[in-house]
Amino acid sequence: MTGRWRVAPLLGLYRPALVAAAVGLLFSIAGAAAVARWEDRVNKIEFENAAETESIVMQHGMSEYISRLVALRTLFESTNEEITRSEFETFSARLFERHPGMLRIAWLPRVNRKERAEYEAAAITDGISSYHIRSLQDDGFAIAPQSDEYFPVFYSTQPKTSSVYGMDHSSVPERRVALERARDNDRIVAIRARLYAERETGRQPDVIVSVPVYAKGTSRETVADRRRNLAGYVVGVFDLPLLMQAIRVTTGANPAVSINIYPPFTGRIVSLEETLPDYSSASSSPQSMRDVARGRHWAGHLRIGDTDWQVRAMPTAGGALETSYDRAGAVLIVGMLLTLSLATYLMLASRNSRRLSLANRRVLELAQTDVLTGLPNRAFFLARLNELNSQLKDHGPTFSILMLDLDRFKNVNDSLGHGAGDALLRLVAQRLKSAVRATDVLARLGGDEFAIIQEGCEDQRACSTELAARIAKLVAEPFLLPGHRVEIGTSIGIAIAPDHGRDQEQLLKKADLALYRSKSAGRNCFTIYDEAMSAELEARNTLEGDLRDAIARCQLEVHYQPFMDATTGTRRGFEALVRWRHPARGLIPPDQFIALAEETGLIVPLGEFVLRRACADAANWPSDLMVAVNLSPIQFKEADLFDVICAALRDSGLSPQRLEIEITESVLLERGAENHAFMERLKHIGIELALDDFGTGYSSLSYLTAFPFDKIKIDKSFIRNLTHQPRSSAIISSIVTLARGLDMSVTAEGVETAEEFERLKALDVNFVQGYLFGRPLPIDQIELDESTERSQRDAA
Repeated sequence: MTGRWRVAPLLGLYRPALVAAAVGLLFSIAGAAAVARWEDRVNKIEFENAAETESIVMQHGMSEYISRLVALRTLFESTNEEITRSEFETFSARLFERHPGMLRIAWLPRVNRKERAEYEAAAITDGISSYHIRSLQDDGFAIAPQSDEYFPVFYSTQPKTSSVYGMDHSSVPERRVALERARDNDRIVAIRARLYAERETGRQPDVIVSVPVYAKGTSRETVADRRRNLAGYVVGVFDLPLLMQAIRVTTGANPAVSINIYPPFTGRIVSLEETLPDYSSASSSPQSMRDVARGRHWAGHLRIGDTDWQVRAMPTAGGALETSYDRAGAVLIVGMLLTLSLATYLMLASRNSRRLSLANRRVLELAQTDVLTGLPNRAFFLARLNELNSQLKDHGPTFSILMLDLDRFKNVNDSLGHGAGDALLRLVAQRLKSAVRATDVLARLGGDEFAIIQEGCEDQRACSTELAARIAKLVAEPFLLPGHRVEIGTSIGIAIAPDHGRDQEQLLKKADLALYRSKSAGRNCFTIYDEAMSAELEARNTLEGDLRDAIARCQLEVHYQPFMDATTGTRRGFEALVRWRHPARGLIPPDQFIALAEETGLIVPLGEFVLRRACADAANWPSDLMVAVNLSPIQFKEADLFDVICAALRDSGLSPQRLEIEITESVLLERGAENHAFMERLKHIGIELALDDFGTGYSSLSYLTAFPFDKIKIDKSFIRNLTHQPRSSAIISSIVTLARGLDMSVTAEGVETAEEFERLKALDVNFVQGYLFGRPLPIDQIELDESTERSQRDAA
């Protein structure tokens, strides 16, 4: 009783002190904050004005350097006579006299293949000994291979003994892209690049500025005009740090402002910690962009040509523009002293409690979290699914399961490595999280498989399809990995409870069936399960078994469709096409079993059967007829494919020059180096190579130059539109022109009418193939005598 009476007076005694301390602390913080804001605001305005002024001065100085390069362009474009080496060197020296920062200036004339020897001889005559047009490679300079066009260093401010003479700028990919951009846009282009040898440690890349020069009096209104009338380039190489320092010294830069100039933004993802400046006015100032962002800074840009370097200005340490917050600090310290004892106690108590709570939470998270992506893992997903299934028995809410599988993810792993694959999975997880609601469960089941549980929708089917469409669109957008731009897709299968099942096994199985349907339908789409899928799966398994038996017993047939010389109308050969005559279902179209054969790996023995049969049949034809055989992308992955082809030729006695191998563009997307070497081996023994279905897939002109094709086969979809769509004629004409330039022939597939044939002849197509000249027939129904061929030619 006595103790209670003692406590009450103590509380009454200390209550005013506690209240006074609290009120005093509140006013101290408020006062310090108000003073600090005032100091900061005044200082910020002064600093930003000074930083902006410095940026304008630097831009004017850079523009002065660029204008002097443009003066050189004017020199070349203003005279009908050729500028001599002496004139170039004299004019360049005068332009940049007392302008430090310009390392060298060069003239890069446009030299075609025929002019190469003339330019090399002229340079040697001018005193450049051993002058050759050279390309820059990893281990130094080498004589440039034959090319249609060069842009070598012909004049330069460097001594005549310098190794820079003759270096072809178009042999360096990033410089070639810059030159083309300057030419097509008639702009001054700047890039950041290292020069021709490794520089001293810590030296940043220099800036290369390219100015396009056009022939005097010629038009440059359109891109075509500019490409045709380009005469060459004036190129300047800047030492950016030296140039910027000279500008600041000349203009009397403000010492209270430190300037960092960073490289331009590119598509490559770089950590802010790694982004170091190309120029820094003060070595003691922050270097990385992350360091700069932590403190007061002003952001702007320095334009060099058509490229923006990033400018970050900071107050110089200890300078007049650095905010000290002296008054605010004094107010805050007084307030903090009043609460120090209480804060220490609360800190210790809170810290112990928080450590215990975080430890318990971490143990639970590790058991149910995917380490790579931070998403819930398979264990958490299945536990939540079981929980929802249990609620269904008590008339709980409906829900849906979305099973996701990434399309073409394996290509990323195989080509870029597992590190890139892991980075891609993390980016995918981030996009998926942005697409789902907080109440949805998003989990990574393993590999490139994800799953979502969606609940709480009035119309579960509509909600699921809307979510699936949103996810498919998000994942289809390009991903930026370090140094690479990656495009993938996602296939999605949807099962809805309780319509499609009330237990975990049923729902997961049916969602997987729907996912398989999405992949079969062309990928990057979604499918909701229906009962027909189970029946189709059973029918597919039956068809697969029958196909295995048919291949094992050699029950497949090979039919042949002729292809003709478009000019003479004579038959030049046949394309081999596989047919399956099922004992119960009759003739099964290839589009119903070829895809199944590729998915199950049966395409390998099936393809070998077709190849051997086609070679054996063609060996009995007249010697001027060829046979064309398609190879599946799956067959290209077989290590012994070359031996299989050689064995088919050897066993049949067919000359390799009479065999044509047709390859689809999808083969070229994977294992590029290995497939190129394989195709070179085929070419070496005399086999012809054709790029099939050109224009329907991932068509790229680089395939035509990188791989040794003899023929391009234009897909029949272009032929169908030939007589009523002018664009189809323009496309086919462009393909024919391109093929002729690459010494290739062109075959048009799917020709069905005489009008189409006449149009194709007018477009100079080499070969034609289609129902107009004959349908695919068994070998015993093919007429090979001359009279039949003549009648077919007359009909065409």
